[in-house]
Amino acid sequence: MVTGINHFIFISAVLFGIGLYILLSSKEAVRVILGLSLLFSASILNIATFSGFWNFNPEGQIIIFMITIVCLLNIAAGIALFINHYRIFRTNKFEEINDIE
Repeated sequence: MVTGINHFIFISAVLFGIGLYILLSSKEAVRVILGLSLLFSASILNIATFSGFWNFNPEGQIIIFMITIVCLLNIAAGIALFINHYRIFRTNKFEEINDIE
């Protein structure tokens, strides 16, 4: 059985759907970060799939590398913000915060 481009696009769509569901339904900071990382992984997998099936061009590899760096920096900044949020409010749930000081 030959693995075609449709298999990778399906896996990317499933990852995107799971990440979007986690992102929209979660109320804890750790799950929000998990949902965002799944969304970013789905986009990177989709770009890598199209880059790999079209003669593995170096431009696609550079774009994947740059998107990966930007995604990792965004996730690191989000983790830093959530750590700061936890230090101030002593909770990781968004519902328990009533007033912003």
